[in-house]
Amino acid sequence: MSTSEHSATRLVTVAELGDSQVAVVEQTPHGTLAVGISAGKPFAVSNRCRHLFASLGEGQVTEDGCLECPWHASRYDVGSGKMVRGPQGAFKPLAGVVKATTGAIPLKTFPVEVRDGAIWLVG
Repeated sequence: MSTSEHSATRLVTVAELGDSQVAVVEQTPHGTLAVGISAGKPFAVSNRCRHLFASLGEGQVTEDGCLECPWHASRYDVGSGKMVRGPQGAFKPLAGVVKATTGAIPLKTFPVEVRDGAIWLVG
């Protein structure tokens, strides 16, 4: 067995993700994470939106591969964790300010891989 197999944690099956392509996974070594598939690649990021702390795992992966917040449609690059679009709707006039302030702190990202139809936290 390789070292990564010894320290890997099974998070969620790809089939469990459904149409949103993301899920909330609780009780990981890093707390609650948003875990999913974007552009065919697995990802795991901290679960709370930087805007008003919505659960990102309850959002969705967009056509352009970003993770979209379920509350105000802020979007995150799942590779870097950076906010690429601030909140929309009533918050749209403030989106640039929110992105520049709260969005300056990226989501934490965690190394994952797909193995046997499931996403595993590795390392």
